[in-house]
Amino acid sequence: MVDAGYDQLRRFYNHCEQMLYNSDTKNPGRVILLGIVSDQIQRCRAELLIRWLRAEKQYTNTRCLEDLKAVIKNNKEVLTNEAIKVYPIGEILNGIPVEFREVPVSLVMDACLDSLGLFDNSHLTLNFIVKMGLWFTQQEMQKDLYRKDPVTGKAVNRLLVVSKELRLNPSIALKICDTGLSYAEFRSMCRLKRDKYANLTSDQLRLLSNKVLYRFQNQCENQAKQWKDKMEEIKKVAELKGWDITRNID
Repeated sequence: MVDAGYDQLRRFYNHCEQMLYNSDTKNPGRVILLGIVSDQIQRCRAELLIRWLRAEKQYTNTRCLEDLKAVIKNNKEVLTNEAIKVYPIGEILNGIPVEFREVPVSLVMDACLDSLGLFDNSHLTLNFIVKMGLWFTQQEMQKDLYRKDPVTGKAVNRLLVVSKELRLNPSIALKICDTGLSYAEFRSMCRLKRDKYANLTSDQLRLLSNKVLYRFQNQCENQAKQWKDKMEEIKKVAELKGWDITRNID
């Protein structure tokens, strides 16, 4: 007969595991989500790279794809189908900006074919975006968000203006912090929808890959550490009682 205390610890341990490794697409574990976000960053950069190549080098998608296929064909022993999923494009294309050099070759090829798929923003909740805070530019402070109260003639609080402009629920508490998003960035993230990478604006792609997704990664890493620490604590308690809560019970 299973000890009640053992059963309780085991259930808590399994819960921690689920919070880390659950593969459910609607509610992925923190470790799984970290992998998803890393992939999203690289897909954003792959799309930005081909836009940069078109604008700066007049290098079309078709030409880029054909050249990459030729390189792969001439180096087929090294650049296998599996290898190009991690092989950096910077090892093949010279003179590209440093932020694009680690993008896998396969994703650049997908970008050339408009095959990067959909950007799923479901994990970038409004609550997460709001927690990032706001830090207005001078243009936003002095012009874009400047409103006068018709009764008092005084300037209206910019946070109230933002809330009204974006039609946010009045219960949502916006905050100012020096690491926050500009109003333009905040608005862009609030209006972000699930869409093809090719349909996102370059500003959205840059904001996601250089700032927002990295901050979300940090949050996930902190949460993952907390769950891993909990698992270790549970294991230690179980060991003191002589229990192995990691084994399967028939």
